[in-house]
Amino acid sequence: MATRSLSPKQIHERTQHHQAVMILAHRRAKKAVERELQSRGLKPRYMPPREINQAAHDYLAKHREELMAEAEHAIATWPGFQRWRLPCAQISSDAQSQEQPK
Repeated sequence: MATRSLSPKQIHERTQHHQAVMILAHRRAKKAVERELQSRGLKPRYMPPREINQAAHDYLAKHREELMAEAEHAIATWPGFQRWRLPCAQISSDAQSQEQPK
């Protein structure tokens, strides 16, 4: 069976995409932790960042699929994240266009 190898450019693009997804997912986890702390009457800005980051890491571990899906969707749809999209995600077909049939 033949294996398909990726070019260095493809590897770089996939790595950048994965890193962007992970950063967005962690950021959303951190925001969720901060909201939860605020709902308990605590002030996250006065807490050690290490504690918040650890809680965000734990939250991400519990809600990984949901946060990753949200991050993937954000990168795929928000114009500001276009540079981190995978090239294969920018494929268009006649079925996706709103023009009249040919």
